[in-house]
Amino acid sequence: MKVCLPCVLLMAVVLAGCAPSGAPLPAPPKSIPELAQEYAALEPAADEPPFELEPDFRLLTVADFQSFPADVASWSMQADTLVSTGKPKGYIYSHDTFANFTWRLEYRFPRPVSLDSDDAFKGNTGFLVYITGEPKIWPVCLEVQGKHADMANVKENGGAEAPQVSGDPAARLAARNPVGQWNALEIVSRDGELSVSLNGQPVTHSAPAFLSAGAIGIQAEDHPFEIRRMRIRVDP
Repeated sequence: MKVCLPCVLLMAVVLAGCAPSGAPLPAPPKSIPELAQEYAALEPAADEPPFELEPDFRLLTVADFQSFPADVASWSMQADTLVSTGKPKGYIYSHDTFANFTWRLEYRFPRPVSLDSDDAFKGNTGFLVYITGEPKIWPVCLEVQGKHADMANVKENGGAEAPQVSGDPAARLAARNPVGQWNALEIVSRDGELSVSLNGQPVTHSAPAFLSAGAIGIQAEDHPFEIRRMRIRVDP
């Protein structure tokens, strides 16, 4: 992936102008290219047909979101891929609110060079729905887990009422691709009810709780990751 050197230099100048005289500048978060010595190359994509946007879906990019904390260096678009450094801990949330929708995306974590077993991988993110209230870590919402160990499960955040969740952990494990490869999520919302599929396999369902509409968002939780082909359709 290419690093925008002018952007890096501009950021350094801005930081230098804001720092007190003689005070050391804070270390910027590492980007995925800077983590190359800590992470193996991302798994190359297998031969696959070209991506075609489905009817009535619209693509989502970083421009469709705002971040909390407001750190533009943490989230960026590289070609058609949304990249998160994972730091600082926070999230992006959409300008628009959604109630009934179908949200599709593919994401992957870089594979650590030292990783011997996927079961030991701690990579973590989350896909937030029904975000309400003031921004905080973490906001009131429901979360579809992006954590590798619990991928596609559903939980509550920020004091939200815990939903009644049913699913098949064995099916989730069987559907999950290895660390470094793309995993496809589909999140379908219907009047507060969530249905989640992983790589085309239905794996989790949550009954309606007290949340049924709000912004959507994505968490940064100390681990770099990438998202591609993110799109959403507003449903009746």
